[in-house]
Amino acid sequence: MRRSTAEKVELAIFYFVVFLILREWLVPVMELTNTGYFTQFVLFIGICLILGIYSLPFIINWLVKLAYITWFIVSVYKDEALTTMQFLSEELKYNLDILLAGEWIYVSDPFRTSLFFILIWMLIYLIQHWVSVRYSIYYFLVLTVFFIGTLDTFTEYDGTTAIIKVMLLGLVLTSLLFIKRLMQAAEMQKDWMNYLKYATPIIIFVMMAGIVATLMPKAEPQWSDPVPYVKSIAGIGGNGSQSVATVGYGENDEQLGGPFAGDNTIIYEIKTPIRQYWRVETKDVYTSKGWEQSSDESVQYTLLLSDPLSLSIEPGNEDPQSVEVQAISEEYLFLLQAYGVTSYDLNGMHTGLQYNTGNEKILPLINSDVIAPASYEMTFQQPEYSYVALKETLSSTESNPRYLQLPANLPQRVTDLAHEITEMYDSVYDKARAIEGYFARSGFQYDTKNVQVPSADQDYVDQFLFETRLGYCDNFSTSMVVMLRSIGIQARWVKGFSSGERIGAQDGTFTYQVTNNDAHSWVEAYIDGIGWMPFEPTIGFSNPMNINYDVDFEAPEEEQLPEMEEPEAPKPELEEQDTTKQSTNGTSGIDWSKYKWVLYGLLALVVIGLIIAWRKRGKWQPKLAVQMNRSKLEKAATFEEAYFVLLKQLERIHLKRGQDETLQQFAIRVDRQLDTTKMSELTAFYERLIYAKKTDQMNTAEMKEIWEYLINRTSG
Repeated sequence: MRRSTAEKVELAIFYFVVFLILREWLVPVMELTNTGYFTQFVLFIGICLILGIYSLPFIINWLVKLAYITWFIVSVYKDEALTTMQFLSEELKYNLDILLAGEWIYVSDPFRTSLFFILIWMLIYLIQHWVSVRYSIYYFLVLTVFFIGTLDTFTEYDGTTAIIKVMLLGLVLTSLLFIKRLMQAAEMQKDWMNYLKYATPIIIFVMMAGIVATLMPKAEPQWSDPVPYVKSIAGIGGNGSQSVATVGYGENDEQLGGPFAGDNTIIYEIKTPIRQYWRVETKDVYTSKGWEQSSDESVQYTLLLSDPLSLSIEPGNEDPQSVEVQAISEEYLFLLQAYGVTSYDLNGMHTGLQYNTGNEKILPLINSDVIAPASYEMTFQQPEYSYVALKETLSSTESNPRYLQLPANLPQRVTDLAHEITEMYDSVYDKARAIEGYFARSGFQYDTKNVQVPSADQDYVDQFLFETRLGYCDNFSTSMVVMLRSIGIQARWVKGFSSGERIGAQDGTFTYQVTNNDAHSWVEAYIDGIGWMPFEPTIGFSNPMNINYDVDFEAPEEEQLPEMEEPEAPKPELEEQDTTKQSTNGTSGIDWSKYKWVLYGLLALVVIGLIIAWRKRGKWQPKLAVQMNRSKLEKAATFEEAYFVLLKQLERIHLKRGQDETLQQFAIRVDRQLDTTKMSELTAFYERLIYAKKTDQMNTAEMKEIWEYLINRTSG
């Protein structure tokens, strides 16, 4: 069904207002989740709305949207070492395996982004139906106000301006759609002068009301803030006297816990060929309340810039690569460390480096003074870990016993839990991966606001594991280190910064902005014969590791889960954990991997079935319309709605009423096309009912029969 130029212009006006409202949906989502590429997401919304104006075949419509989503995923996430088809096929295979294993939280970032695009697509499709078919956005407007109001109440997002924008835009669009319904009911011809005559006063009034409401003084809230009450009911309220710190890199970690406020201050801008974490220092003594550094292990060395660095993280065998660091803030004096760093170029008057052998922190020196450079470069060779060696190594004894230190009063249940999590595994690597993934599988939550400080007789890790079960990186990383040590695996607590937000890419080099919000802690575990290896237990974070899958199967570069060995091809080890759990609970475990091709086939059949159902909608839509609207014919008040349903079904078979055509003229044309007189009879009755209000002569049974007959004639 093609639209006239006037209809397209009218719909474009409606959709432009919808676009502005949808933008207010997107802003808090991107802000609260620290998601980049706002412009690209907004552009996708615009493309969807523009395509909705034109009556393009749905295949073309879908192809355009899918092409945009694919372009975005490939341009943002693809590794330059892979072709586009290799990247897409590996992503598809990996995520299907994860979904079939039931471990949905481990799907990759490209897959999550694709789902977000599809969610936007579905939302816009629903809005287009409300606007172009129902001529009403009441539900959409209510949902928008509720969404922004909820985020404004329970998060850091300030929705004051957004609420005003949404209400003004919503009232304008509601007014335009109301005029549209009135003109349609009165069978008025599309006259832009009449349209503007009705719309202009409403728009002016709405705008004036908005301006006055914004400028007038506001009364203080009459109700108390509901957030503390809701949180106390939910059992997540914090101590009212507990101070709130500001996020950032701190030197003192003796007392961990407590809430903190975010800080988006940019401190570094980094150009790097790969995404990675930025290491600063490690700590080895857990006190039951926080972390300290062994004083007897800390020796300060002064190195020349040309001297080799002797860090415990061995460089890999890959070609040297370079990282450029621009210090936006002079707040921190230390140098960031890429994994496998071999040397620094401080671009200035600096004469050397100060290196602490205990915590491995590196400070820049001018003579004997510590002075941070405005910018510097580092050369690194990314460490590579052999998958076969990781799976075969069963011990962690070669480094230093201090990395097994635990307080004497550590509750026994912490050790018991660590043994329970790892009892099914043999290698150090598999045990570490099992503990790393435990938090995401067991209902723990990432939270920065409602985090408790342990009391004097509480252990920090024990409180997190068995009582609060919510916290931020310090809670997750400290708990993993303590559990690893409790089962004899040497581990240490690492501080630094996560990779930051990617803001650009050029010639294989990616630019990241690192803020105080990116201050982070994670875990390094020691594996005999391999060395120190990073792990990331914090929910929602991913520390990239370079694993060489030196076995006969294809696997993603960034390993997401432990792997279990099978005769033909290894699968994610969490599948083995799930099967083990089922068997230990007395139920028979099902190895879904054996049936994955059957499930793929069923999924393909479902998709094909949906496509066939859509193509055959001409046969089932009339029957559905009859079932859903038959009751409307029994009352005069709802008869008009049923009549419009019939008009919509006639439009589907290309019998659309012309702009200059009366209802009777249209009915005669329909009767001529369908070789009947029923449409004229029903229309005559409809006009008597609407205009003459003659409801006493309503023959419900006869009109229902005529209506159903005409609806059924539209099938096929």
